[in-house]
Amino acid sequence: MTPLLLALVVALALIVAYMNGFHDASNAISTTITTRALKASSALWAAAILNTLGALLGMALLVMTVPWAVRLLGLGPIVEQLAARPDTLGAALLVLMLGTFLWDLLTWWMGLPASTWHAFFGTSFGVSLVIGTSAAWDRLGLMLAVSVVGPVISATVAFLLMQLILRLARSELLGPGHIRFAQTFSASTVAAGHGLNDARLPLAVVVIALGSAGADLSGTTTMVLISTVAVAVGAGTLMGGHRIIRTLGRRLTDLTAAQGLAAESSAALTMSLGVFGLESPVSTSQALASSVIGAGVARGRRTVRWSVAREILLIWLVTPLACAVVGAALLGVVLELPGL
Repeated sequence: MTPLLLALVVALALIVAYMNGFHDASNAISTTITTRALKASSALWAAAILNTLGALLGMALLVMTVPWAVRLLGLGPIVEQLAARPDTLGAALLVLMLGTFLWDLLTWWMGLPASTWHAFFGTSFGVSLVIGTSAAWDRLGLMLAVSVVGPVISATVAFLLMQLILRLARSELLGPGHIRFAQTFSASTVAAGHGLNDARLPLAVVVIALGSAGADLSGTTTMVLISTVAVAVGAGTLMGGHRIIRTLGRRLTDLTAAQGLAAESSAALTMSLGVFGLESPVSTSQALASSVIGAGVARGRRTVRWSVAREILLIWLVTPLACAVVGAALLGVVLELPGL
């Protein structure tokens, strides 16, 4: 892989990390801002710091090797097919990051929570078709299963937690002050979990690119570069994707502090299963959005605006297919460039 192509892949991976933080800031702070448990500026700063710390913690726990990165991203067939053509592999990685970024940008503009992971996997499927290799069906199948089961678990746990919170509140064992304090803690957990979960995607792309270029992954320069991914996620979070924050906090339901606590606690649990239990990443966007719906249903079905919920579900279903088309089209154009 040429130095220029390597630099482009790393730069775009950092941009995706920044966009992911910006796009998914709502996962950590939409509930606390909407319920006024924290001021918007305080919530953004706290989420940015915790996202960065979560990402750094994840990097400390991981053994960052090329095989790890390839397995995490389901790029085994692509990397194997292009092992003797590092420049083409670099072009494929560039397209994967570009397609993921464009989808995050589009869904942010629409104000709809969508999965960065699903956008990436969809794009990788389109890239596989153009290259002429099979997709990593084991990873895609696991992702599909988690995509179906994860939101159901999140919504169910949030529903049960909300019922418990309402009972405790009625018996005066849990007051508004307790709920707001607990909500701040649960939001902090979601923020750290988001950094731990989502920073792995651009990080793994950087690791594959550096490995393809023959870089020493244990070198100081590489470690500094990789740590920059965590900073980029935190910086993006600090800017805050307010369009999606409004969707989760106001358009989907009129969120209360109790709902926020139940939703965040449920999302944190689902995310922890993805990071420490399953071998598949869990969409933080899906985890929180479905948790908000579950907590809303516990207060009454009419508290949820089902038209907005249908829009969110539709974008979840469309994401992999649309990104596959985008990935195939982008790679087709890039491969026409000289030298590839």
